[in-house]
Amino acid sequence: MKQILVLGGTNFFGKKAVQLLLDKGYEVTVATRGNNPVPFEGQVQHIVLDASDAAHAGWQAVQAQQWDAVFDNICYTAEDARIRIEKFGQQLKHYYFTSSLATYAGDKDGYVEADFDPLTYEIDPNKTVDYGEGKRQAEQVLFSQAPFQVTAFRFPIVLDNDDYTKRLHLYVEKALKHETIQFNNPDARINFVKGSSAANAIVWAIENEQTGSFNISSQDAISRQTFIDWLEEMTGQAIEVDYTDESITGSPFNTRHHWYLNSDKIAKAGFELDDLASWLKPLMKDLADEMRAQ
Repeated sequence: MKQILVLGGTNFFGKKAVQLLLDKGYEVTVATRGNNPVPFEGQVQHIVLDASDAAHAGWQAVQAQQWDAVFDNICYTAEDARIRIEKFGQQLKHYYFTSSLATYAGDKDGYVEADFDPLTYEIDPNKTVDYGEGKRQAEQVLFSQAPFQVTAFRFPIVLDNDDYTKRLHLYVEKALKHETIQFNNPDARINFVKGSSAANAIVWAIENEQTGSFNISSQDAISRQTFIDWLEEMTGQAIEVDYTDESITGSPFNTRHHWYLNSDKIAKAGFELDDLASWLKPLMKDLADEMRAQ
């Protein structure tokens, strides 16, 4: 039976991945800072660990065990990546971690994995490290320096009923309250991934020992105008949209250009992708019904 360590894994799609691993009979240990209760009481082992602190005592418990695989949902920077290499070293066979669509830059009609190559990326120590840059640097360090196999999951915005960021909730609420929604470009396309699908992809990659970087998203992308059309259909509300060239705040799905993933690589490897309409439209309706019932 495989021993799997999960760094993080107590929120949203990380929690869903842990539950899937448990359902499949894996022995799972979850490592967190211990600030919040750990779900799965009696089903998982728990290690209290600050994974961003190389001197934290919890690393002793981590290093005392042999792990078949590690899934890391909290590796955000080059320094985080260096700590993982130092602590796991030659003992670990395979390391899987959450990366992001934010590793890509520029206007392109669907990013493919080759659009960001961590092996040729040069880290600029003077560059401001935002979320996307942190993920780029983490990938660069891991893929170029790790003695173990590495898999990076490049996710777009992840949505589901239990999304704690409530980004889709915001648009549904605006529709129900007859508030204007702002976007820059009605034709700019976007895609997402459902939280349960993200979890399925993580477990699929672990079970099939997939290596390298993978985009993981819905199989299609929609324009911002189609997003509005679906939102009107699922909420039953006419929505006023302000398509403006001005700078926009408070619209988390807004970009001036296409911003979506081409996930053909993982599909060709055998993972089944969802189409957006099959889950995003029902999710919009579920959220609208929940808000109306409050």
